[in-house]
Amino acid sequence: MLVRRRLKLALVVAVFGAVTAVGQSAADGSVRGNVYSNSYFKISLTLPPNLHAVDLGSLNLHGGNHEVLLLAAREGNAPSGIVLLAVKLNVAPNHVVDEQDFLRMVQKSWDAGEVLDGQQLRNQKDGPTFHQLDYEIPKIEYDSAIVTRVGDYLLVFKCNAKSKEARKVMVDAVIAMHHE
Repeated sequence: MLVRRRLKLALVVAVFGAVTAVGQSAADGSVRGNVYSNSYFKISLTLPPNLHAVDLGSLNLHGGNHEVLLLAAREGNAPSGIVLLAVKLNVAPNHVVDEQDFLRMVQKSWDAGEVLDGQQLRNQKDGPTFHQLDYEIPKIEYDSAIVTRVGDYLLVFKCNAKSKEARKVMVDAVIAMHHE
């Protein structure tokens, strides 16, 4: 009798766990104050104090099944800020296979005038590895594409700033992201 009760309880817990897991999606993120958290990816990112989250519905962006817009934060009404996408690996149309593959695609998409400002690999102690590509339109715009892998997804951060110093603040915030 006790064995049956334990088995029944284990089945209920397993079914509840399966329902909970199925209900999660990559878009399960929210912003409280200046902290973005995503329960699906188990991450939290503290935004720089000069940035505020933007209502994603107001952006009119369409990434398709393989890309999910998770966060957009900007400075006032300026185009400067951080955008975070989740990109599913090995899915049409792009079939991105890893972080380096994604950064190669970024470089191929550059407009005239955009130049490489540096590339590096950054490791968090006991945390994720970030692949970073910095590029700019000299004296006009300073950008970074930062990519880390979480499961079958790449988390892609695009930082856009009007100065190298402002870009550094954004990049430092991204690199300090917490991952459980």
